[in-house]
Amino acid sequence: MQNASVRRRSERGYTLVEVMIALVVFSVGLLGIAGLQITSLKANHGSATRTQAVYLAYDIIDRMRANPTAAIDAKAYNIAIDATPVGGTVAGDDLVAWRRNITNALPTGSVSPSGSVEFSAATNLFTVKIVWDDVHANLTRTTTTTGPTGTPVTTPQTTDVVTFAVTTQLSN
Repeated sequence: MQNASVRRRSERGYTLVEVMIALVVFSVGLLGIAGLQITSLKANHGSATRTQAVYLAYDIIDRMRANPTAAIDAKAYNIAIDATPVGGTVAGDDLVAWRRNITNALPTGSVSPSGSVEFSAATNLFTVKIVWDDVHANLTRTTTTTGPTGTPVTTPQTTDVVTFAVTTQLSN
């Protein structure tokens, strides 16, 4: 009998310690799940903006396919990333509408969303580029410079600027 009462006194509080440990383990698990949720939301946003960029690139390509003479012969769809399109022609109106769609669909940040079209007569290929700022991208790019001793120095840089490019060929 005495042995049982001694055991009861020494077992007091174990349940409370076990509950505290369980709460700590449970809290760490919930923090991990919250971190995964945040990462998932960032990836989902990045995926949505990339999908918009693909749609917008193929939008201008389809517009050029509808007007191949102006696109290939007159190079009327060529536009630099920082140039302002001028309407008044079918190609000009297409570029104005395309740039407006890019501005409305993609996020703005350190760079304004924009697009360019470049035609290479040598290869008969069009390259469409779309640039925007994705604050969740955190892309790491390396730049190589020449150090003081003449040796190349590679430094990683984190940027949020995303460029999507697609190359296609049209026939008239």
